[in-house]
Amino acid sequence: MRKTLFLLLLVCLMAQTAMAQSPSFNRDALQTYVQTTMTRKALREIAPNFSVDKVTPNADGMLNVRICVGQREYDAFEQLGIPYTILSPAKPPITMASSYQQLVSSWNRYPTYGAYLETMATFQSEFPTLCDIDTILEQTSGGHSLLVAHISNNLQDRGDKPAFFYTATMHGDEPVGYYLMLRLVHYLLHNYATDPKVQQLVDNVDIWICPLENPDGTYRYSNSQLSSWYSTRYNYNGDDLNRSYPIIGQPVAKSYPPEVQAMMDFGAAHNFTMSANFHGGAEVVNYPWDTWETTQRAHADQAWWEFVGRKFADTCHAVSSNYMTDCYNGVTEGGDWYIITGSRQDYFNYYLGCREMTVEVSADKVVNSSYLPYYWDYINHSLLNYIGESLNGFRGIVTDSVTSEPVAARVFVENHDVDNSHTYSRLPNGDYHRPIVSGTYQVTFSADGYYPKTLTMTALDGQCVVENVQLVPLYIGLEEREACQVRISPNPASDVVRVVSDGVDISAIEVYDLTGRCLLQLGGLGSEAKVDLSALASGTYTFRVTSARGVTTQKVVKR
Repeated sequence: MRKTLFLLLLVCLMAQTAMAQSPSFNRDALQTYVQTTMTRKALREIAPNFSVDKVTPNADGMLNVRICVGQREYDAFEQLGIPYTILSPAKPPITMASSYQQLVSSWNRYPTYGAYLETMATFQSEFPTLCDIDTILEQTSGGHSLLVAHISNNLQDRGDKPAFFYTATMHGDEPVGYYLMLRLVHYLLHNYATDPKVQQLVDNVDIWICPLENPDGTYRYSNSQLSSWYSTRYNYNGDDLNRSYPIIGQPVAKSYPPEVQAMMDFGAAHNFTMSANFHGGAEVVNYPWDTWETTQRAHADQAWWEFVGRKFADTCHAVSSNYMTDCYNGVTEGGDWYIITGSRQDYFNYYLGCREMTVEVSADKVVNSSYLPYYWDYINHSLLNYIGESLNGFRGIVTDSVTSEPVAARVFVENHDVDNSHTYSRLPNGDYHRPIVSGTYQVTFSADGYYPKTLTMTALDGQCVVENVQLVPLYIGLEEREACQVRISPNPASDVVRVVSDGVDISAIEVYDLTGRCLLQLGGLGSEAKVDLSALASGTYTFRVTSARGVTTQKVVKR
């Protein structure tokens, strides 16, 4: 008992000593970065309440942890009673571009907010058939806008293309991704006419790029300057946007920060196949889940994520062996690095069915502006390749076998999909896109009012397998049957059925099986016809009857 009491007193004394030795926060500062050391267990306990920013194992088997403490979190952090060191923001040389021409002349400056607006407007004015600038959020709390560049060879009609989404600088003090996305838009537009790879991407992928997701944070103190001193991680209201999305397994909140709500609405409206968001402070590709470690709950497509992430990092390594080498040589599952909740990556994957990863693009959050061209050289091939991955795997169009109209169907990989990893075909075209690692799978297509269909499909890494699917409707509604005034009898039938269209000639009768194959076709009929089913096996068939009144479909059972 005395020994236990002594240990408790010793722990309390150590905590008090640690607190006494730790520096005090400047409570006027909007944020402070601190460095501390802890076990992985301790990290799991504090991560839901603070913005853990970077984690690195040390030689003692502990973790060096960098945390951003917001102004409203100072008291709560000090109450943890852990020793910490306040980190002074770096002051790399920063040069700003105040115009579009100044930005693109040598690409070695960060843009002012005015130059950013001018740059986005110039993209649209110079390439009106390839680029349209849309608005995700008209005005933030700090008076800025969330803009997105839409790039396509057909801006009005997406067709059956996969939709792809890049965003950067969700944390306002991590602007290297902001620079990279502006340069990527410029590169795609200016090289479309001459570079076959760029042309292939723009012609076949519906591309959306939001260079700056948190303008209030980036330009927190001035629209003319950004840096570790002038910019903040948080939005105008002090929210960490990458901790503010709906948390998997918890009730959806009534409200979210405006930037988050706008991005949730935008993502839901565009049915993105793949996406990525860009951060700074490390150099690593981070794939889902952020909420769970791999041993707790691996993503259904973990093998595909490893393939795609490895390709992204290795392509960077081919340019510079010293770049993109954090964690496991540049690739990690998010929770294996450190667990966070409320991330955009997990939200897009779990709630929107989009394959999104997070890429940390620079060891320093804000780098010397003269170094920016080097980062473009390191990563631009990977950026293009990742867009191209949205074309690989399984894709096709799902239609009604009778009417040929597109169908919104669930696309589910049997014995594989879990935690909402399945996808859907989308209207108005009925197209589906399912990135997946090489292998042979049983894929089931299902929709309300249709018989499900399961196909054996084989995927190859880096290749596209096109499989168009027809789903057979279960029944025709009574209202439609009466409106078309077509009767089929007897039903169930033996060998012959009688088809009657009251007072109107029948121009065609087609009979389909449950796989959508047309087995019989008759034409040039009167208002009454007989259909011989003797050659068909017992089962359920769909009759498609065309007359002057329109098209009627009905199910007929053959004994």
